[in-house]
Amino acid sequence: MTGSTAALNSPPRIVGLWRYPVKGMRGTPVESLELDELGPRFDRRWIVARPDGQAVTQRDTPLLATIKARRDGDSLHLEATDRRTAPLAIPIGAAGERIRLRIHGAAIHGRVVSAEADAWISEVLGAKRHLLHLSTEDARATDPAFAAGHRTSFTDGYPVLLASQASLEELARRAGRTIPIGRFRPNLLVTAPRPHDEDHWRRFAVAGIVFRGVKLCARCSVTTVDQRSGALDADQEPLRSLALYRRIESLVYFGVNVVHEGQGRIAVGDDIEVLERGPVPSTARPAGAGGVTDSHTPISSSHTTISPHRTEA
Repeated sequence: MTGSTAALNSPPRIVGLWRYPVKGMRGTPVESLELDELGPRFDRRWIVARPDGQAVTQRDTPLLATIKARRDGDSLHLEATDRRTAPLAIPIGAAGERIRLRIHGAAIHGRVVSAEADAWISEVLGAKRHLLHLSTEDARATDPAFAAGHRTSFTDGYPVLLASQASLEELARRAGRTIPIGRFRPNLLVTAPRPHDEDHWRRFAVAGIVFRGVKLCARCSVTTVDQRSGALDADQEPLRSLALYRRIESLVYFGVNVVHEGQGRIAVGDDIEVLERGPVPSTARPAGAGGVTDSHTPISSSHTTISPHRTEA
């Protein structure tokens, strides 16, 4: 079993936090995260889009992973790691044209940041693109089948993504190699007493904020993108290994989509109190039917086809 004796006897805690200001771009490790009504503040509040409104992500443009995005004061800073394009700093917010786009079938609007930002991102990606900003009034609702009454930003579906160190270590053991946590783009990395114990965290509290695990996270080809180079993994990892023990029907799962009740700040080192345990579902089947029924037993199925296109990170 993965995990030390100390981890088994100690409460779970947060060991890593990340913010991803622009959907698909490289994330920023942080010591604390402020949670507002849409999730981590400044997380996925910007997105790159084609002129026709189609969202651009690492699924179709892995090069996005090579762009560093960070919030600094009242500005968003973008830097192409190849350094052929000068870094760009733009004011937070936007008042430009309102553009309609869709993320996994859900309609959402964003506003063009500026002509300067469009020119910068178009030069880096080699094609005409817009950089859009999300205003609070344009935020969309989460899927009511899993999390009625919540809203999110430009995420694929939910405000927060959680993964555990024990699960990552178990995946590495099965793959026979290290899998960087950045491949999964979580907001929270936590300790847990055993691999995939987080699959059973229906309600938990951190720093006085209550969270709910609402859906296991289906993974896609983004997990095979090297988050430093933008290159695809030659061995199709981690999807190849996940398919052997974390598959339900045609999808593989790693991590948990989470919603939060209330606002506040969480930090690396904060303890986690699990308030309610029970299988977090993977589909809209009755509670428990789509989740793990025993956290010691791997998810599996007789199906062999893996969809590389769907994720909820």
